[in-house]
Amino acid sequence: MSTKNSTSTALAVSEGWPTGAPHRNRAPSWARALRRQGSLLALLAGFAWLLRDRLAHLDIGAILSAFAQVTPSQWVLAALATILSFAALARYDALLHRTLRTGAAEREARRAGWVAIAISQVVGFGLVSGALIRWRMLPGQSLFDTSRLTAAVAASFLAGWAMVLSAALVFLPYEMPGHVGPGLRGLGAAGLLTGGALTVLALRGPALRIGRRSLHLPAPPVMGRIVLLAFLDTAAAASALWVLLPQGAAIGPLDLYPAFLIAFGIGMTSGTPAGLGPFEVTILLLLPHEDPAPLLGAILAWRTVYYGLPALAAMAVLLRSQTRKTAHTGRVTPASAATVPDFDALIAQAPQAEFGLLHQGEHRVLTCATGKSGWLLARTAHAQVALLDPFGPTPRSELLHRLRSTARADRRVSCLYKISPRIAVDARRQGWHVAPIARECVLDPTRFTLDTPTRAGLRRKLRKALKAGVTCRKAPDELPIAELSRLAQAWRAARGGERGFSMGRFCPRYLARQQIVLAHVEGQLVGFASFHANGREWVLDLMRPACDAPDGTMQALILCALETARAAGITRLSLAALPPEAREIDGPARLIWSHTERAAGVAGLRQFKMGFAPRLEPRYIAAPSRAALALAAADIARAIYAPPPLSAVASPPRQTTLAAPRVARASRSS
Repeated sequence: MSTKNSTSTALAVSEGWPTGAPHRNRAPSWARALRRQGSLLALLAGFAWLLRDRLAHLDIGAILSAFAQVTPSQWVLAALATILSFAALARYDALLHRTLRTGAAEREARRAGWVAIAISQVVGFGLVSGALIRWRMLPGQSLFDTSRLTAAVAASFLAGWAMVLSAALVFLPYEMPGHVGPGLRGLGAAGLLTGGALTVLALRGPALRIGRRSLHLPAPPVMGRIVLLAFLDTAAAASALWVLLPQGAAIGPLDLYPAFLIAFGIGMTSGTPAGLGPFEVTILLLLPHEDPAPLLGAILAWRTVYYGLPALAAMAVLLRSQTRKTAHTGRVTPASAATVPDFDALIAQAPQAEFGLLHQGEHRVLTCATGKSGWLLARTAHAQVALLDPFGPTPRSELLHRLRSTARADRRVSCLYKISPRIAVDARRQGWHVAPIARECVLDPTRFTLDTPTRAGLRRKLRKALKAGVTCRKAPDELPIAELSRLAQAWRAARGGERGFSMGRFCPRYLARQQIVLAHVEGQLVGFASFHANGREWVLDLMRPACDAPDGTMQALILCALETARAAGITRLSLAALPPEAREIDGPARLIWSHTERAAGVAGLRQFKMGFAPRLEPRYIAAPSRAALALAAADIARAIYAPPPLSAVASPPRQTTLAAPRVARASRSS
């Protein structure tokens, strides 16, 4: 089975694609295989014809003599480069185990990965032999799991190899025979553009619709790691060949690398064991100025050290491995000793009332093993986001470290969102990149008064509401769900949907956990506002005015909430956060924020909240690197303005532990 033809299957298996209904009149397997290999065989025949003069004069004795002249230092250097190559390719398994969430331990995954690759690339039938070897070495995995992983490894390596080859063709100063060079550079540029386009699509969302099918693209950080591993792997493999060339060889490593990548890819997709034959023919074609005999002698030595020795070592490891057990010893089980928190008590005692977002069902609590410290955790396509400040006595430096480790194990970037200046300082001390993201609008109900010049506009709005007959009161214990639902549905239809992620969405079960204030005109509901609440603060969540609500209705609702909170002894009421104004931002981001303000009605929301003359408290976003910060910010913006349907994500609050993050594994397989 060729790797190239296995790649389409690999994508289907790794992403759960339907592979298509079977055809009734399918050709025999040998005929299908012949068709698959026909173009490649024709290509190789053309190469052989072009090289007929050089191949006709090959001296087997000269090739063996060149092989015998390899010095001990060359063998040592080639062996070291081989070790580096296999160290890189073993990480494919760790990365893809993590991506596919198999739960396998990273050390065992790496060992199984390099053993499977070392053997399967020599014996051929990479998808079959690689899957069987991984299945034997990973007792906690089913044959289906290892088959899916092996297919994903093959596909991911080919994708990474294609990007590395494209970059090499564009940027390296190589020489190719005839007019091949310009064409290859154009092909490399097209490959880079394709890779860039796929990265942009992955930023927009993990699923790419192609007709009736969905291709689930890996997160850009995962894409980057795949390309990096492919570069390290192939660069070390090419170095192993280069150091084995005769001392007088004129070819430099930068000239050899593009030719090596092309030959390596053709060899992999040929289906022959270790690419034997197609690799040599391609190298001779792309390096016409090199003497064939010494070059083939070096390739023979390279095959010995790069394929033969690792295969022997892998066979020894495989024979020593234990017989496959049925117990899932390779899986990391959740920490059963972790104390599951009382979520109602946690929300009531949390440092911020916005922990009430847990009742929406989208988010979870990420705790330490004791269950007494942690974060409110949200997940996006590419990021694991700790919302708000952490809770509990565990040192924040430890929480940051564990959050980052857990995100890495879940193949996502880690991020902090809407954190206070105090947590932002701690994150910066830990080397995280921090940026202002919003300003929270805070009022003190016990000191609030309308009798100030800064609230003159608010007084005018309230007079209009009073004149229109608007009356506000705290909602009764039994909410008028039918009226609230009709009003919320009309509001959603008029505005094209609701925001999500860190903003609540209408749900009767969710509202039942909040403080609600209702506005009526002559007994008819014209608006309501809901608040997250604990014993210390209220935080504005939903504002839903009717389409025909009188001017000043929402201001009247907030005033009623202030009075109700004051009567309950609450000293802090937040009108939630506002994004920074576009004019306060420098650089290209200013254009983005300007567009967001116009599209999302931010200017009107800012005018509404600032009418209460609140105290402004900065809020920040943080991530371990600038790239992670940009990726997480884009992901959060998409999750806010284009959230998934609430019915698809809502569930009872969940808890995961920070104490034992899952670790995954990875590999490359032919």
